[in-house]
Amino acid sequence: MARPEKVKEVEELSEVFQKAKSAILTDYKGINAPDLSMLRRYLKDRSIEFRITKNTLARLAAKNTPFELLDGDFKGPVSLIVSYEDAVAPAKALADFEKSDAKKKPVIIGGVVDGKKFGPEQVKALAHLPSREVLLSQMLSVFQGPTTNFVGVFNSLLRKLVGTLDAVREKKASSG
Repeated sequence: MARPEKVKEVEELSEVFQKAKSAILTDYKGINAPDLSMLRRYLKDRSIEFRITKNTLARLAAKNTPFELLDGDFKGPVSLIVSYEDAVAPAKALADFEKSDAKKKPVIIGGVVDGKKFGPEQVKALAHLPSREVLLSQMLSVFQGPTTNFVGVFNSLLRKLVGTLDAVREKKASSG
């Protein structure tokens, strides 16, 4: 029979997995308490949740959620870094934390971002992507390019037509 506190933790984690846009698993082995506290504060300042939980409970909570893909990765001392708003925020925050003066940093095991499983290298690559807003503005400028070119070409044709009509008018005026 399951203890009530374990049932409660599974329910809490299940809710976390239901609401989260992304989660990254890291190995925190060897990180001392002050560095772990620095990491927690660093992530909290960026609205990212940091959790250490029992792997068995995490596996149970992840069932029937997109994070079930991480089932095989819940081994050893694993921490869970979760974002509810920006799917790429945990990867970016971990990449930024790498530059901190902490003696030991967490090692990325993998993650799930928008329902897709990512390996450690893919998570690191996500950290170097531009923000969603930058990508949207780049895409918008790509879409505006052909329209701007069309307007430029059409304007040029109109100038040529007006120039030709003006030349015809001047020729008729001078000959007649």
